[in-house]
Amino acid sequence: MNISNLISNIHWFPVTVLTIASFIIGFLWHQPFLFGKTWKHENNPSNIPLKINAPLIFLGTAIMHFIGISGLSSVTSGIGGINGFLTGFLISCAWILPAMSGTYLFANRSLKLLAIDAGMYIVLFSLFGAILGIW
Repeated sequence: MNISNLISNIHWFPVTVLTIASFIIGFLWHQPFLFGKTWKHENNPSNIPLKINAPLIFLGTAIMHFIGISGLSSVTSGIGGINGFLTGFLISCAWILPAMSGTYLFANRSLKLLAIDAGMYIVLFSLFGAILGIW
C-alpha cells in the first residue's frame, strides 16, 4: 500500500471527534477513582515545576493525538469493528508500549507508571481502532 492510499483512507471527521474524546478519556483515566492517585504518587510531584505552560502542553498533546489517530484511521477505516480493535491493540502493543518502555527505563520511571500511561494508549488505540473500523 502506498502513502497516497493510506492518506485517502483517513476519515478526518471521526479523527477529529476521537482526538477530542482522547482528552475526555485521559481526564477520566487520571482521576482519583481510577489511576490518578497512583499516577500522581509515581510521578513524584515534588519534581514537577511549579509553573507549567498548559496551552503548549494541551495543544502539543492534541496535535500528537490527532497524528496518531490519523495514522490509525489510515489502516483501520472500513475493516470492521473487531479487526479495527485488534489492529489498534496490536499497534499499541507493538509500537507504543515498546517505545514508551525504552523511555521509561532510561528515565528510571516505575513499571507501575508505565502500566498506567501505556495502558491508557492501549485502551485508546484499541477502542478507537474499533470505532474507526466501523466508521
